[in-house]
Amino acid sequence: MIREQLTDHFCRSEFECPCCGKDNVSLRLVQALEKLRELCGDQPIHVNSGVRCVEWNHKVGGVPTSQHIMGRAADIVVRSHEPIEVAEKAEKVAEFRHGGIGVYDTFVHVDVRMDGPARWEG
Repeated sequence: MIREQLTDHFCRSEFECPCCGKDNVSLRLVQALEKLRELCGDQPIHVNSGVRCVEWNHKVGGVPTSQHIMGRAADIVVRSHEPIEVAEKAEKVAEFRHGGIGVYDTFVHVDVRMDGPARWEG
């Protein structure tokens, strides 16, 4: 498998739908994740969930209008930071500040939606 590098720290395969391999990830999202990584002290960001096809999104309980379907969202973990800390740092990234940030017990959802901002806790 060829790993297409999108930015310095992220490759396309990290965002692929586990169900079908759909990989239409937004470059704007990936570039914003690079900014977030820098704010987290250049600590690696692990993508738990990136692009989802409609079927996979339904299977994992995502809302029908999920930004994941459009390739504009990622559920992420920064192992050296608590989710609330990652969310606070995400607020400093313009694309996420104007997009979506959801804080869960073990991860953070970030997205670059165009009709934001949106905030929630899971």
